[in-house]
Amino acid sequence: MVTREKFLPTKASKSRCCLLIGVMICLYLLENASITSFIDSRIFNYIIKPILWIGVAYIVWLLPKVRAKGLLKLRSFLNWWAFNFAVIYIMVSVVAGMIDGFGKSPYSHSPIGIITNIIFIGSMLVGREFIRSFIVNNLTKDEKYLIFILVALFMTITNISLNRFTHLNGKVEIVKFIAQYFAPEFSQNLLVTYLVYLGGALPAIIYLGIVQGFHWLCPILPDLKWITKALIGVLCPVFFLMSMQSIYLEESKEILKREKDKESTISWIITSILSIAIIWFAVGVFPIYPSVIATGSMEPMIKPGDVIIVKKIDGNNVKIGEVIQFRRDNILISHRVIEIKEDDQGKSYRTKGDNNSAPDSDFVKPEQIKGKITYVVPKIGWPTLLMKSKEDIPLEKIVF
Repeated sequence: MVTREKFLPTKASKSRCCLLIGVMICLYLLENASITSFIDSRIFNYIIKPILWIGVAYIVWLLPKVRAKGLLKLRSFLNWWAFNFAVIYIMVSVVAGMIDGFGKSPYSHSPIGIITNIIFIGSMLVGREFIRSFIVNNLTKDEKYLIFILVALFMTITNISLNRFTHLNGKVEIVKFIAQYFAPEFSQNLLVTYLVYLGGALPAIIYLGIVQGFHWLCPILPDLKWITKALIGVLCPVFFLMSMQSIYLEESKEILKREKDKESTISWIITSILSIAIIWFAVGVFPIYPSVIATGSMEPMIKPGDVIIVKKIDGNNVKIGEVIQFRRDNILISHRVIEIKEDDQGKSYRTKGDNNSAPDSDFVKPEQIKGKITYVVPKIGWPTLLMKSKEDIPLEKIVF
């Protein structure tokens, strides 16, 4: 009983945690206030904010130290895995970029620009992770996931601009905001919260420093679709969190050998394969890929909100009667082939939606064909449709 009480949060430690939470809220409100109308935005972002964050980090450093839960002899081990996870995250993003494409970074890469970006991001990163580590390790000495979730939620909210919350109008924008921004940010924060629980602020700083450093300092970045960003942003941190738990328990000898063989290793392998497979499947690495149908032109075979599984094929090997997906004016259309025409320019295909009154006005060239539909999964694509605005799908270009 005495040993247990020794590790319970004291009144003083709770007070310090509340104080730091209050400081975070004040900094968040200050950052989102219209202070830039009185102070030059560059001075505020690159001088005042770094000074404030460095000051906060220094104050936390002076407070009574609370050791993280992880074994001291495994600290370098934790730092190494934090580094590995960050590199894997970047590699997955780059692989996805090979599918979706790359774009030029919007940030300055002049010597002065690089230095100011490092100061801007680095000071905030250190300050936030010092606060996170202090709060987590003062409030719990056990794996209390309620604490982890609450801290991750708090850090997520304070890392997203207030304007993003105040300008949400309607269910569509809310769903899209959650999928594209909030869920990936929360997953990242949940992983980092577990890292500070095991190893303090350093592994969290290593992980986020490398990921954010790539984002801010690399001149060419993956230009990913929102669904790809969401998948990578959610699945990678969750996979890393589960892996870190398994790896740490195995290294610290806190589980029996039988459990390691039967549960930890197997679940780790299965989780790894499934996570990577889901990401690669969604971004089109495999010969098949999913696609959401937004219109009723192929009813009753395919209805709005259904997800089709498309198999990549050679555009010259299409037969009459097959339902193909092709690209026209940056729109993906899934219609049935009703006629094949061959002339001096090669093959072309006449297509028609089963529910349309007339064939499509233009023939489809083989290079426009993405694949043929092999399977239909009813209704599971409705969340995606909710995130699309009407302008995303110019229906007037599809004949009914």
